Parts: sequence; structure tokens; C-alpha cells
Amino acid sequence: MDNQENLEKKFLKITSIRTSSRAYQMKLKEDDIILCLDGEFMNLSYEVFSKKLNDIDNKSILTILRGGIHFNTYVYGSLGVICEQINDNQIPDIDKIDLKTIMDVNAFYQQYEIYKNMGNVCILLNTFPTILASLAPPLWMIQNRLWMLFGISMVYYSILLITSPWLFCIGWVLKSWYVGNNQIEILQYFYRFNNYKLWLSFCEINDQKAQKLARQIDNKIDFYFSYLEPAVLES
Repeated sequence: MDNQENLEKKFLKITSIRTSSRAYQMKLKEDDIILCLDGEFMNLSYEVFSKKLNDIDNKSILTILRGGIHFNTYVYGSLGVICEQINDNQIPDIDKIDLKTIMDVNAFYQQYEIYKNMGNVCILLNTFPTILASLAPPLWMIQNRLWMLFGISMVYYSILLITSPWLFCIGWVLKSWYVGNNQIEILQYFYRFNNYKLWLSFCEINDQKAQKLARQIDNKIDFYFSYLEPAVLES
């Protein structure tokens, strides 16, 4: 009886993604398999699954299986995809996937974005805001190597300081407020401006685990300030 139940388990495979949909923005791909929601296998029809997503009040963690590698990403609302149901026996080594390794319910997951250039060099962006951007924008710019913005900001601060110390204080507060509230959008803009394209969006516990996961998905990529050994390229 147990064997029969296992054979009847079905999962959802993405067959089509609408442009500008949430799935498109999350960089999901055709043939990705929707494996789990909040650490539990999703053996549901697409209609039931979509309703479940629309009923989410807060973000949930969706587990995707791609090329034998599973990764998590935050999700809320409709994905904007078309799926087909597949049997678990169509998924290689599905029986070897341990739910305990998919998601640590006691851990705090952070959402990451990876931007990649034509040379397979990547920048890892932690989308969790940092207090440094609100307290000291110039230091935050140096930390993130935003040299053009740093130069413009220093000219801006210098003009204000020469004009009036009070005007400088007001300008510092306003700049801190703006950068603190828009820091992720600023970073995303500068990465795109420098010909980096969003390659993957997912959540992980820390930067090191995030880089390791990305390397599993594509073993040719390297990172600025990498925790990993350099990628081994085929000669």
C-alpha cells in the first residue's frame, strides 16, 4: 500500500512563464519543479496550489528543484506560470531528498539576488537592508564600491558644508533617509548599469551558503569577495 501511495505522488513542473510575472522576476525557468512549500512536499494540483499562494498573508518559502539541485525562495501571491503534473518517478533521486535538508524551520533566511556579467563573474546582493546606509551613506557606498555615486555625494556634501553647517546637517539627514529607504534599488540599478544581469533569486541563511548554492547550480561562476575556491574551467 505504501509503495502504491508513493507511486501516485505528483509534483508540478513549470512549462511556461509569463513575461513580467512574479516567476519571471524571480528568475524561475521552464522545467523547474515546484517541490515544497514551507518545507512540505507539494503534492497538489496547480489550481489548489495557486489558491494556496493567493491565500498567503506573509511570505512563505518555496522550494524549487532545478537540474537535481534544490533551492529556496520567498514567495507570495500568484507566480504567473503554467504547470503540468508529473509523477515522482519522473524526478531522478526524488526518494533521496530529505525534507530536513530542504529547510531549517529554526533558521532566519535572507533573500539574495545574484547578478552575473558576460565573464561569469557574479555579485551577491543581500536584499535585507543594512543600517549603515541610513547612518553613513558614504561608508555604505565605499562598502559596495559605488565609486561614481560616492564621488557625486562628496561633492554634494562639500557644497552644503561650504554654504552652511546647518544646511549640511539637513542635507545629511535627507540623503541618509533617501539612501536608507532605497538602498536595494540603488544597488540593483548600478549593477544593471555596469552590465550585470539578474541571474538567480533565492533565499539562504548566510552569504557563504548562498555562494555555495549558486556554484552548485553553475560550477563556472566566480564571485567578488568569494568564500569559494576559484571556479575550475574546462581547458
